Amino acid sequence: MIIFDTETTGLIKNGLIELSKQPQIIEFAAIKLDDSTLEEVDRLEFLANPGVKLPEIITKITGLTDGDLADEQPFKYYFPQLVKFFFGEKYSFAHNHSFDTGMLSLELRRMKKQYQFPWPFRQICTVNSTYHFKNFRLNLQRLHFHLFNKEFTEAHRAMKDVEALTKCVIKLIKDGVIELWA
Repeated sequence: MIIFDTETTGLIKNGLIELSKQPQIIEFAAIKLDDSTLEEVDRLEFLANPGVKLPEIITKITGLTDGDLADEQPFKYYFPQLVKFFFGEKYSFAHNHSFDTGMLSLELRRMKKQYQFPWPFRQICTVNSTYHFKNFRLNLQRLHFHLFNKEFTEAHRAMKDVEALTKCVIKLIKDGVIELWA
């Protein structure tokens, strides 16, 4: 199973907006767990240069600057690594799965590789899976606090978010909130 997160240049726009005006991924992180033992078996993390100036709000949210991304490769450079990392996996988890898969889909469309990606069969959104806890959408910080009674304050950097979400996913599986198929 893969738990992943993206940091981006902005929010996804209406699908009628042309691809060149859609946001881009600037940071990707993922942890792969063994489906049976829930032990970490691999991780993948990279920064990607979007080729455009970052909006100030994105720098404020993530702490990433244009300088941080200046010497990084564009997202398409990492396609082979992503395919290898995702290949054969049954499950993917993200806190707002539709957003993160939407962002990956935009990047795949830019490369004309949208039909060449090994999407896991079961895609699980922890926002949706935990809505019943409070009857509203919990952000990652609130979910982490709900599950562990401990603050998670390092949000909005991809690997820190993935590490926190991984702890949440493991607990949600062990507590029976999320069931894995055999």
